[in-house]
Amino acid sequence: MTVVVAGGNRGIGFEMARGLTQPGETAILGYQRDEASAREAVETLAKDGITAFAVQSDMSTPEGVAHFISEAARLGDGSIRVLVHSLVRVLQGPILEHDVHEITSVLNVNAMSLLWLVHAARPHLDRGSCILFLSSRGSTRVIPGYGAVGPAKAFAESLIKNLAVELGPDGIRINAISPGTQDTQALRQVYGDKTDEKIEASRKATPMRRLATPKDYVALSRFIVSPEAEMLTGQTYMVYGGTDLI
Repeated sequence: MTVVVAGGNRGIGFEMARGLTQPGETAILGYQRDEASAREAVETLAKDGITAFAVQSDMSTPEGVAHFISEAARLGDGSIRVLVHSLVRVLQGPILEHDVHEITSVLNVNAMSLLWLVHAARPHLDRGSCILFLSSRGSTRVIPGYGAVGPAKAFAESLIKNLAVELGPDGIRINAISPGTQDTQALRQVYGDKTDEKIEASRKATPMRRLATPKDYVALSRFIVSPEAEMLTGQTYMVYGGTDLI
């Protein structure tokens, strides 16, 4: 069996690959540009006893996504147990200030690529296979500088509901995980030199007085993709530590 993570070369995607791949399985990490981080991710997983391969592909086009899945099937055993979408591309500043073609490309990476991934992977998904999408609070509220990401997450969350209905009869499930504020490259692209200030503010605003860590959202993800959770599909699960309650 194979765990396939689009955007698995760093950050949350990498932690999902490391945490969801079971002994004897292969992890396939998809990335677009950062070859150094992809190589480091494969080497780190190897130290953990996980066989992994990194596949470079343009995730802003359906052809690029299809190539990624084709390579994942070739490098693995052809059967995908877990498929994770952890792709994100940020455009700094108001979206109306950017070229429409650039915005389209970014939205394709952040949202449409989920549909392309599921479409390309469908022949490799069996009863019991699960799909996870990494969402964010930007799907439900306006975050300055997040205009090319938040609306895309909202689209994907709605798409997940439709896909859950279509895939359900075949025993294939799809859900979203929203881990809350994380110190990621995407966050630093949005907030720049104010990132540390934003992270500290988020920590203080959380009733638990800390941010979610990989052990929090990976543990939840492990359960969601497990046979014990076979009635969970079409949902978005928030790992905010109660921040959304205030």
